[in-house]
Amino acid sequence: MGSISRKIGRKKEKRAKKDFQKKLGMFDKLADECLICQKTFDKKSKEEVKSWFVVVRKEQNKVNLYCPPCWEEAQTMIKNMVNDLKEGKDVV
Repeated sequence: MGSISRKIGRKKEKRAKKDFQKKLGMFDKLADECLICQKTFDKKSKEEVKSWFVVVRKEQNKVNLYCPPCWEEAQTMIKNMVNDLKEGKDVV
């Protein structure tokens, strides 16, 4: 019974390491500026690292970076579009 659980544990660990390596490999694709407004992103600033938003598109092998104001504006636009759809309004 112990060997089966060890085998499962090794398999999970191997999968986790592989996933981590993929994510770490995407880090070099992180932009130096906001995708929308091109505001410069300081990778060495703890505050910016914690406040900016990163969206990983695995299928497109792309990493998008957004500053807080652009992220908030996009979220507001999405909420408005969803509300318009619920109300039966045309969304363009």
